[in-house]
Amino acid sequence: MSLSTPADISIQIVVPGPTGGEAKPLVSTERRLTPSWSVSTLKTKLEPITGIPSTSQLLRLAALDGSWLALDDDGAQLSSFPLRKGAVLEVVDTRPRGAQINWGNVSEVDKYVMTEEEYAKRNDSVMAWKKRQKLGRFDPSQKSVDQLTVERRQKDEEEVQEKGIQVGLRARVGKDDGKRGEVRWLGEVEGLGGARERGCVWVGVDLDEPVGRNDGSVEVEKEDGKGKVRLWEGKAKHGVLVRPEKVEVGDEWTVLDDLLDEDMEEV
Repeated sequence: MSLSTPADISIQIVVPGPTGGEAKPLVSTERRLTPSWSVSTLKTKLEPITGIPSTSQLLRLAALDGSWLALDDDGAQLSSFPLRKGAVLEVVDTRPRGAQINWGNVSEVDKYVMTEEEYAKRNDSVMAWKKRQKLGRFDPSQKSVDQLTVERRQKDEEEVQEKGIQVGLRARVGKDDGKRGEVRWLGEVEGLGGARERGCVWVGVDLDEPVGRNDGSVEVEKEDGKGKVRLWEGKAKHGVLVRPEKVEVGDEWTVLDDLLDEDMEEV
């Protein structure tokens, strides 16, 4: 007569956070346990997973009724406890708080730090590879941020001059007849769009209808974080800020007559 070996059971191993309760656990991982293991063997296997010495582990198993069952007999086999698939096994660190390592806080974890000077001297780094391949900022043909800024500004200023865009003129945005209004802003907006938009000229149009995206104010990047800058006083959803190529100016972009539109629909 042969004896069958109990099959491994998959359970959830959890190390609670330092504050307990609903706090995010420090460790949460699914592992397979062999019922023939002793509690002492389990603790030894949990040490590299949890970072808690086996002698400082308090194990407790979550029961179906919500209570906790302590695995406090190191010599007992796991098969003597009500293990089930998906059960939660909590590993509590019994060391004093000062002796515990908070793996969730990387500032408390020892790490090797290399200075920028040391990194720049290495020949096996990504930076060294980019230098050899002349990529990114190491490409001699790549334009500097200042050069790109000047070019963007020149291009936009030429577009503005060619189209005759000025504050106070009637305008249409994006060839959309529903987006007509008056030019209320013309110029650069510092902090808008990041480095890629630095130097760009923006045209602010106060629309006749509430089909815009702002009220004349926009969110920009500042030294102390993001913040809003008001460019002109306007109503909610009546303002829009676009590049010069999307704007047409002229007296022909008058306010649409709703009654006229209705008559045209009837024809």
